[in-house]
Amino acid sequence: GTKVSWAYDWGSSDSGLNSEDFEFAPLLWGTDSDFTSSWSANAKDAISKGSEHLLCFNEPDLSTQSNLSPDDAAEGFKTYMMPFANSGVQLGSPAVTNGGAPMGLTWMGNFLDSCGDDCQVDFICLHWYDSYSNVAYFKSYLEGAWNQFKKPLWITEFGTTDGTDDQIASFLEEVLPWMDSQDYIQKYAFFMASDGKLVSGTELSDYGSVYATS
Repeated sequence: GTKVSWAYDWGSSDSGLNSEDFEFAPLLWGTDSDFTSSWSANAKDAISKGSEHLLCFNEPDLSTQSNLSPDDAAEGFKTYMMPFANSGVQLGSPAVTNGGAPMGLTWMGNFLDSCGDDCQVDFICLHWYDSYSNVAYFKSYLEGAWNQFKKPLWITEFGTTDGTDDQIASFLEEVLPWMDSQDYIQKYAFFMASDGKLVSGTELSDYGSVYATS
């Protein structure tokens, strides 16, 4: 059977993803009105259907994504996420890339500093992309984030930038059991459930099967 326990779709509406089998986690992608105007209603709807976690701001440290400074992200978090604090749901940090300073973990540290005591950040969201052969870097990146922030981690996107299907499967066979054995890693999502990646037509791909069952 599958071990998939949650899903998200880079948006705040579940698009039919909510089910008894796994939890849908709404994401406030950015601070533009396109995203914020429907956020509160969609988040409340998801919570009413059983969602227990809210996500925010997709790769704010990258100019081609939500593109927010740590200070602006902190203000956005206070405005749009904090109304849900102490309401029985957990709030995730913005999801940063694994880019070097001032991106990545440096950006995250500055965001948390800017928040001070005014943000309820229950878990840290991270993205990681690199070679299938860089398993040691994958582990050290997550260990470094845990040691720096001491909050549970969600790896809401991770993927390889190269590799054959067999090489990607081997990467997953190594990192999935490792993540499952780290108490501080709560959730993770390989990029992504689409044709040619985790899915092939209407079936799981070769490494999609590894991901679903490892």
